[in-house]
Amino acid sequence: MATKQASAQRRVAVIGAGMAGASASVALHDAGFAVTLFEKSRGASGRMSTRRNDKWQADHGAQYFTAKSPAFQAEVQAWCNKGWAAAWEGRIAKLDLTKATPPGEEGKAAQALRFEPTPPTPRFVGSPRMTSIVAAMVAPLHVTTQTTITGAQRVEGQWRLASKEHGELPQAFDALIWAIPRPQLEPFEGLFPNSWQQTLNSINFAPCWAVMAGFDRPLDLPFDGLFVGRPDDPQPEASPLSWVARTLSKPGRTGQETWTLHASYSFTQQHLNDTPEAMAERLSSGFHVCLVRPAPNGPLPTDGSMPLLNLRSRWQPTTCGMSQVNWVSVATG
Repeated sequence: MATKQASAQRRVAVIGAGMAGASASVALHDAGFAVTLFEKSRGASGRMSTRRNDKWQADHGAQYFTAKSPAFQAEVQAWCNKGWAAAWEGRIAKLDLTKATPPGEEGKAAQALRFEPTPPTPRFVGSPRMTSIVAAMVAPLHVTTQTTITGAQRVEGQWRLASKEHGELPQAFDALIWAIPRPQLEPFEGLFPNSWQQTLNSINFAPCWAVMAGFDRPLDLPFDGLFVGRPDDPQPEASPLSWVARTLSKPGRTGQETWTLHASYSFTQQHLNDTPEAMAERLSSGFHVCLVRPAPNGPLPTDGSMPLLNLRSRWQPTTCGMSQVNWVSVATG
């Protein structure tokens, strides 16, 4: 990378303020480049997303991360030391569904299933929310939010950008970095060399429906995070779910009892164009199969005394959806 002296006058635009865009921007900034980070949303985070208000919060994107390489382990430890991240010591289990459940027999299937604890794996989350890490990383940088870059062109050796919200932007840049999901690159495809385009065409973007479900009191369940079924499940109707997690089991979280429900890839593919309302009902019903299992103090009530909190919103950063139970919030990503 160029020295600070050599790079001081070079201006770089980075499109996308998720973890990749933030990491690239920090490295360039530390090397002396003048970096402007563009983000279409209200704040930096990308898939490290949290939805919240004054009563509840839920991580509806990335649920946690692990650190395997020594270099990343050191980085994560630095984040923990700064209070940006913390270890998540929730009870993680798996529920293997190998057959489709006959209609009307979901409760019987639930009673027969057995949860298996997963091997202990160090898992980390942003603290007090998933957005905390990226937000802290980009704090010293020039970040332009709510600006969706829709066009780029080379003019006299520099990059000129245009956005959906503001039209052509006044700044000119010496270099341009895209750090956004594959589907969002479509407006720029004519700018890429053939070798890049071939690589892009080989990328399979996997969408995921997500529901954030709130309850009027804590659920007495023997897990805080649960893997459901298999990633390659050929019969997704066995359960629409691939993962569920209790928000309040994560460090720093406060507020109402909230669970994030992620659909499986195959289920999302089959129902990608369904409405958020329909997805809220399907995923909530899948979660109910877990609820009616015998918990340590007996089965949970099914008479409506613990209502799922009415669909209010949809998060669709690219191809996914979100809902709210007493509230339900649905998103795809």
